[in-house]
Amino acid sequence: MKLFGQGISPPVVLLLCLLGLGLAGCDGDDGAAGATGAAGADGQDGTDGADGFSCWDLNQNGVGDIPDEDINGDGVVDVLDCNATAGGDYEGAQLHKGYFTDHAYEGTESCLNCHGPIGDEIINTGHFKWQGVASNIEGYEGGNHGKKDILNNFCIAIASNEGRCTQCHIGYGYADATFDFSDPDNVDCLVCHDQTGTYAKAPTTAGLPAAEVGNPPVPLDLTLVAQSVADNSGVPTIDNCIFCHARAGGDDNVKHGDLAMSLADTTKEFDVHMGTLESGGEDFECVRCHAVKKDGDNVLSHGIGGMPYHSVEEGEMRTCEGCHGDRYNKHSGTTVENIINLEANGELAHDRLACQVCHIPAIARHTSTKVEWYWEDAGQTIADEDIPTQGVPPRKTYNKKKGTFVWANDVRPTLRYFNGKYTKFLAGTNDQYTSLPAVLAEPVGDYTDPNAMIYPFKKMIGNQPADANNKTILVPHLFGAAGGPNFYWKVYDWKLALEEGAAAAGQTFTGEHEFVNTEMYLSVNHEVAPAEMAYGMDGRCGDCHFSDQIDWGALSWSGDPLLGGATRVE
Repeated sequence: MKLFGQGISPPVVLLLCLLGLGLAGCDGDDGAAGATGAAGADGQDGTDGADGFSCWDLNQNGVGDIPDEDINGDGVVDVLDCNATAGGDYEGAQLHKGYFTDHAYEGTESCLNCHGPIGDEIINTGHFKWQGVASNIEGYEGGNHGKKDILNNFCIAIASNEGRCTQCHIGYGYADATFDFSDPDNVDCLVCHDQTGTYAKAPTTAGLPAAEVGNPPVPLDLTLVAQSVADNSGVPTIDNCIFCHARAGGDDNVKHGDLAMSLADTTKEFDVHMGTLESGGEDFECVRCHAVKKDGDNVLSHGIGGMPYHSVEEGEMRTCEGCHGDRYNKHSGTTVENIINLEANGELAHDRLACQVCHIPAIARHTSTKVEWYWEDAGQTIADEDIPTQGVPPRKTYNKKKGTFVWANDVRPTLRYFNGKYTKFLAGTNDQYTSLPAVLAEPVGDYTDPNAMIYPFKKMIGNQPADANNKTILVPHLFGAAGGPNFYWKVYDWKLALEEGAAAAGQTFTGEHEFVNTEMYLSVNHEVAPAEMAYGMDGRCGDCHFSDQIDWGALSWSGDPLLGGATRVE
């Protein structure tokens, strides 16, 4: 062969062929990967970084110095003593704005990063728990009761209806009875501390923030809201309070009668305290009277004064006398001096009249209020154009979901003796009537009670479902599948709705229901009128006497004492 002829021996040729075949084998597929080997030992941790300065650490020495750094004077240096300028990053007035510019607002945990102890405090308040020690519910003073179980003749009760009612809870996610009241992350800080006036909760999401606000709607900017909370020194304004308290019962001024949305921007004519300065009013915010406990400028507690039935120890509730002083000195030299000092049978005739009796001559003067509500009529389909209206502004007198209503303006309050306590119907505890109308809420006291004075109340009447056999005022499931599939506003079947509602409220429902007449009395404290509109001005005895304007029997009189009805009814 030629190769051999060129001096290459056969063994060399064979070796070259074998090497070629071997090298060609490297082009084949790789085999399967082997099993991962055991993890190696962890490396050593890096050196800890230096601690940052705490917000209370004025001299940045890392130690809580008492008394200099104990800003609130409670004997402990902690987050409640935070000083806005301690870290040096932001000026005090710009602390929240600066922080929430540099850090995204991520919900309540963003607030609790600095204000953690306050969250622990809030979850124990009546505003969050919707109940507390019922010091002012007669017969139940040692128990825990409140909005969670009190029955009324408006929307009736919370149980099984949480998803709708809790739009006005100061928390997030209270959709049913499983809500965790012990978790500070469930507190909604922004609803009380927003200073932009833009924050709102969605109607049917158990208190979650609305996605959009305004008209036309724009996305709700939670970061902007968080940046604002220190404006106005962080003090809630009437705009933070009014939506939920004015729209109790489902719409503006439905429930209380003396608390309408209009009071957020009203004139002295409609309320001397909340009327604007330009109109001659005092331009008070709600917290001027419904205050927190303070030591100087130091907030000692976030409990709000004014809980009428429970949690009465929270906050500080301002009184008429506390601001205006003794009534006799206050009215000295005025046109009502003789009325105030009038004596009859050796005693001051008007000594037991609360200030509100004369100074709130009528409620719902600007916005009509609901004075009657008949659930029995609900469920009918009536064309909107066939439903009449009443009141100012005009309001529909029928709703398929809720029944028939009566609206009224310029409602004269009903007078009753009141010693500070109420009787209350409580779901699952005290919910059976013995006579009709069933009085679901009534002030306690009469003229024989030295602690009772005469106060004004809004009287609400109507009818609502009750068990036909055991006389229980029943809780209906009205809204939302969280309480069961058969809520009334979906199926319009009272029996099914009452089965689910009663079960949620811990009530016994025998399966048969009827509608019974009910009444309740709500305290009246707002819409304080200008002095010239008060009863008795210019010596006008006829504002109360010589007519049928007063239910004298309810005040333990046989009739108008100036018309011979001087005998007390025993």
